[in-house]
Amino acid sequence: MSSLQPIHALNLDSVQQQTFIQFFQSLPEKPPTTVRIFDRNDYYSVHGVDAHTAAREVFSSIANIKKMGIEPNRLDYLVLSKGNFEILIKKLLLVRRYRAEIYVAEGSVKNSAWQLKYKGSPGYLSQLEEVLGEGLGSNDDNSPCLMAVNIKTDAVSKGRLLGVACITPGDYQMAIVEFTDDDLLTELETITVQMAPSECLVPQTENEDYKALKQVMARANVTVTKLKKAEFSTEGLHQDLNRLLKFRENQQQDAHAFPETRKELAMTSLAAVIKYTSLLNDSTNFARFRLSTIQAECFLHLDAAALAALNVFPELGDSSHAHSRSLYGLLDRCRTQQGKRLLGQWLRQPLRDINLINERLDVVELLVNRSQLRLQLHEDHLRRIPDLQALSRRLTRKKANLHDCYKIYQAIKRLPALLLCLAEANHATVHSSLSEPISELKEDLEKFEEMIEATMDLDVVDRGDYLVKPSFDELLQNLNDQLEELQTAAEKELNLAARDLGFDSGKSIKLEQNPQNGFFLRVTLKDEQAIRGNKKYTILEAVRAGVRFRTKKLESITEEYSQIKLSYEKEQDKVVTEIVGIAAGYSECLFCLSHILARLDVLVAFAVAASTAPYPYCRPAITESLDELVLKDVRHPCLEVQEGVSYIPNDAAFKRGSCLMHIVTGANMGGKSTWMRSVGTAVVLAHAGCLVPATSASIPALRAVAARVGAADREDKGQSTFMLEMIESAAILRTATSDSLVLIDELGRGTSTYEGCGIAWAIAEELAIKSQCFCLFATHYHELTRLASLHPGVVVNSHAEASVVDNQLVLLHKISPGPATHSLGIHVAKLADLPDSIITYAEEKQAQLETNLFETEAAVKSKEVSEGQKIIEEFLKQCKEIQRSTTSDEIMMKEVNKLKQNLLHHENKYVRSLLV
Repeated sequence: MSSLQPIHALNLDSVQQQTFIQFFQSLPEKPPTTVRIFDRNDYYSVHGVDAHTAAREVFSSIANIKKMGIEPNRLDYLVLSKGNFEILIKKLLLVRRYRAEIYVAEGSVKNSAWQLKYKGSPGYLSQLEEVLGEGLGSNDDNSPCLMAVNIKTDAVSKGRLLGVACITPGDYQMAIVEFTDDDLLTELETITVQMAPSECLVPQTENEDYKALKQVMARANVTVTKLKKAEFSTEGLHQDLNRLLKFRENQQQDAHAFPETRKELAMTSLAAVIKYTSLLNDSTNFARFRLSTIQAECFLHLDAAALAALNVFPELGDSSHAHSRSLYGLLDRCRTQQGKRLLGQWLRQPLRDINLINERLDVVELLVNRSQLRLQLHEDHLRRIPDLQALSRRLTRKKANLHDCYKIYQAIKRLPALLLCLAEANHATVHSSLSEPISELKEDLEKFEEMIEATMDLDVVDRGDYLVKPSFDELLQNLNDQLEELQTAAEKELNLAARDLGFDSGKSIKLEQNPQNGFFLRVTLKDEQAIRGNKKYTILEAVRAGVRFRTKKLESITEEYSQIKLSYEKEQDKVVTEIVGIAAGYSECLFCLSHILARLDVLVAFAVAASTAPYPYCRPAITESLDELVLKDVRHPCLEVQEGVSYIPNDAAFKRGSCLMHIVTGANMGGKSTWMRSVGTAVVLAHAGCLVPATSASIPALRAVAARVGAADREDKGQSTFMLEMIESAAILRTATSDSLVLIDELGRGTSTYEGCGIAWAIAEELAIKSQCFCLFATHYHELTRLASLHPGVVVNSHAEASVVDNQLVLLHKISPGPATHSLGIHVAKLADLPDSIITYAEEKQAQLETNLFETEAAVKSKEVSEGQKIIEEFLKQCKEIQRSTTSDEIMMKEVNKLKQNLLHHENKYVRSLLV
């Protein structure tokens, strides 16, 4: 019987199965990150390796996989319902960042040839909107950013010129940039973090630079797609841009008028993105896009390692948005979808302009201090604002309906009350940056409001109907009259039933209507006995609200009413098309309004997060001077909101001339990493325009925050912990400058102790002396504490306090000046409940190794010194002999120099120390 199951599951006989297997095996080779799905009308199927991928994603098990065909030519397959198909598509594209191909049969799915009908990738979801409609990421930004990169290497200078283009169809934005980069592509990584593409297009080549690019994209969780080099051709691009770009009034209607088009290499990348997204196939894209230059220098530079180290965003696929899991989760108190998207953008692109930062801080500080204003905005006004950006795009693409228009109408109707609320703030920044632009857009949208009131039947909206006013069209009026007559007839049936059953019409017995049952009568459950067994009435269902039933006459009215309403809706569709066409003209205003409301939403979210924290946040003073960075009682905002945590705050101070680098030592779990992350997080929050978790903060406008925190292998990328440390450290050394904050934790693991210590020492000294950046450098190499005496005024020691009381380790989580006095690793091992026998043996071995090491060092030192002294003594004797035997000072110096050169060839450390 088991051999029949596959045939039953796919409803194919053995010949049809074999035919399909032959077709499937004839398909071109594909990477495992592309999944092929076959549309079989009522369900979908996935085959081969893709079946295993789909089974793990949808069912977390491969138990549902079956086999088709006969040995030896059998093929695994998995059948998916439409619901499971949607789950699979979302997980593949939005979480795994895979690609999907959907094949559709022409004619019968049993015998016809299959055609590739739809394609989807992390950066290109437009085609799948046809398949899934609104199902694709209703709570996500379903119009992601798509990037393309072309690299040109100069054979003479060996420099790398990069041309980068990004398109975000949902925002109708095109952005390009052209720049030179190093061999690690550090600038590209910064731009990738800022733009947050889901997918990156590159030419098909084995060039070493593209291997480095692939590593950058892997760190940023961006899917890389290789295209033929011919796709990166600007042939025909000028004409394409003339159709896609929106020109200003009186601007020359020629794409060459944009200075960006002079960046030739970036234009090749833009050409590739336009072809890949098939923008020209949709006429609603014409004259909509804006072309701009990516201004990476306007924002605080953050690479993928810094984002991960500071937990700025939750892990890919984590939809919990828990306050304690990430900075985004903590701050996401947004009420609108556009606000949530903008919050992500602000965290990827913290500002560097002090005036812009202070503008945000002005509003946030006001909202923190004015609790009633904050609550009105958060609990009342913003929560009623729909996703105007998505609705605007639906209008532009002529895919909107009356319900969408009504949502927009409701949002516009709320603007006067919102403006009145903002006016209560009586604040110049609120007025200029929020109230004034909202007021201007409200005036522009008044005609939209009037149109909806003139065309929509607002009286029936409460019952869930979105209809055109009958008086707007003669035929609609006629159909509406018939509907009203049927409504009256239904009400007569209510009165007849009330008299028959002895109930009070409209009170103990009611007439109701819903899409499933049409017209029906309802009584309470306790009155059910009055209709039970009565042949005049048919019971439909019993629910908590009561018993639903109807008469034969009411059933007849329902049927007639449904037919006339269907005719009404068909006629109405023609009018709706006209309304949507007119409403599309307001999409630009709605898009601008969406952005301003999103801005307000994020600022309110910042204020809510700060005002609901366990301890107060403070407004940071953002300074032009790079002389100092001071945080008083700084806390980690995510950790302090965890249940059961009593957070111990710490100070952090940097000042040129006295302290640029803290060498941080202390026990594991003593709070070193948390302190470092607290400082980094506070700096990012301040640059984003948010208050910071501290009692006071003075933060300079920095250029970059770089971090090497945490240890993790990347086995799938062939990178060990040590390799990953070295890659990230190399990037930090290349980019760190005096206006950077660098956080490094436990560098040098994964190799020998002396080698690791040497690397950590060299990197720390480079950052302190050459880069002169603000730096927290946590280490278990106590040798690095000597840097403070070697470089006074630049390097200082700090340590996480811990005490041993009654042979028990007590971690105080307090950062104090000076180095840690001793290592407490064995005490930490006790906390982890290692067996007593292991602890005892470890203590014995530690004592033995320390004794042996001391004796060895002492012996070596003694031997080196005695040998060195003999060599120096012999050198001096020879010099004295030369002085006696030569009469010319010139000859004497030549001979002495020869002796000195011989002396320099000695390997003795004592001698070398004297000669250096």
